[in-house]
Amino acid sequence: MDVRLDGNTVLVTGAAKGIGKAIALEAAGAGANIALHYHHSKGEAKRTAEEIREIGVDVQMVSGDVGDYADVDVMYETTGPVDAIVNNAGWTQLKPFFSYERGEWQKEIDICLQAVMNLAHRFVPDMMERGSGKFINLIGDSARTGDRYLSVSGAARSGATSFVKSLAQEAGRSGVQCNTVSLGMINQGELDESLKTKLVKHYPLGTSGIVLMLPT
Repeated sequence: MDVRLDGNTVLVTGAAKGIGKAIALEAAGAGANIALHYHHSKGEAKRTAEEIREIGVDVQMVSGDVGDYADVDVMYETTGPVDAIVNNAGWTQLKPFFSYERGEWQKEIDICLQAVMNLAHRFVPDMMERGSGKFINLIGDSARTGDRYLSVSGAARSGATSFVKSLAQEAGRSGVQCNTVSLGMINQGELDESLKTKLVKHYPLGTSGIVLMLPT
């Protein structure tokens, strides 16, 4: 199916590299203007923005901690209303729960759960007023299956899934679609081989997914 997004503005969080970059490039290839969010990866974000410009659509870079409402507010002031959000931002520490120090889990909760609420609260009301829009939240499947190395982020993302279900019921009455996309492990080059070997044993094919950058 050839889906066109001409004239739409899509905010993609965590879009400097990896899955977020692939989503941003795909949306740009379908004609969307891109609001490209990053936090610390400024160099990668600049390079991704250049690739998007080469496609022939507009791109604006926005930086901030999506777990902090004040930063999300600044992002909104930069981008203005958008037609769709794909929230790819996430953060995890990949360790057993009892290896955490007290309170060390807060950042994961902020980015994997609080950020979803922040983005929805700031951006979705414009979509509801307009009568159309999409809010898509990406999670890892540890929220569904459980994982001893991902207990905190898995719990936060499970909460985010519940939130998006409720958001869909509230915003859907105004024509806004809200969905969660649950991904298995995607190899973005950040895992060492020993850990990757342990993790892929949970998958029937014994392998992880990969990020493909398709030509536009």
